[in-house]
Amino acid sequence: MKFGIYTSFIFLILYAISVLAGFIPAALFLFSISPLVVIFAVYKILKDPKEASVTFEEAFYQDGSHPRIKSTSQEDPY
Repeated sequence: MKFGIYTSFIFLILYAISVLAGFIPAALFLFSISPLVVIFAVYKILKDPKEASVTFEEAFYQDGSHPRIKSTSQEDPY
């Protein structure tokens, strides 16, 4: 999972540098392949063999102890 995140982050930095430096052909090329990078990152994250130890109902985020706040009303707005 980290490989997909790092790869997409490096891609984003390269794109930003090419735009700021005014290297338009590189920026256009990187922009045109950006959907592939997003698909690659999503695929790598979803196919990660490490399974989550908690469910979404137990913890809102998996990177810390942030409990999910339950609604006090009986009606579910969704």
